[in-house]
Amino acid sequence: MAPSRPALAAILAGLTCLGPSARAQDAPPAPPARHGGSLLAGHFRLSAHDGATVESDDLAGRPYALFFGFTHCPDVCPTALAELSLALQRLPPRTLPVYFVSVDPERDTPEVLRRYMESFDPGIVGLSGSRMAVDEAILSFGIVARRTDLPGGGYTYGHTAAIFLVDGDGLIVDRLGSGLGPTALAARLAALAGPASPPADARR
Repeated sequence: MAPSRPALAAILAGLTCLGPSARAQDAPPAPPARHGGSLLAGHFRLSAHDGATVESDDLAGRPYALFFGFTHCPDVCPTALAELSLALQRLPPRTLPVYFVSVDPERDTPEVLRRYMESFDPGIVGLSGSRMAVDEAILSFGIVARRTDLPGGGYTYGHTAAIFLVDGDGLIVDRLGSGLGPTALAARLAALAGPASPPADARR
């Protein structure tokens, strides 16, 4: 069952009350590679939290949104995912594929991702894979994902906190920072998705 809008709003409100020190994993964005003056989206072939394989080549002709993070992220990732969830609830179902790519595949196994994604809109698909496959996605999208060991054990990641909007031609048309808000974010996602198809009976 999809989380309710009040539940997601409560998550968002609670996370935004955290102080700046809790946002240490956020890192300055790195621009994606330019190809012929355009921002070409990177390549990825990763496993969804339901076991399906998702490859960027198979998304040709279809716009999508992409966000990099990790499940142990204390506030930036859950805040972005909560905003995305609230934004998607303002759109028709299955309007636009949205992917959450883990930069921490050692901890973010498919089962861990599956449980984590239950807190957010089911339209957001968690992706992970081998270290090599994840690193390919990180490098090809030109993001920062820097591991930092913590005192006493454990580690965290400083990573680019931007939502990539990719059009049907495979070009990055926008990079959205945090704090845009669900309403404005929904408008950006709807613009990327394009006009909704009319119901089947309206095309007869």
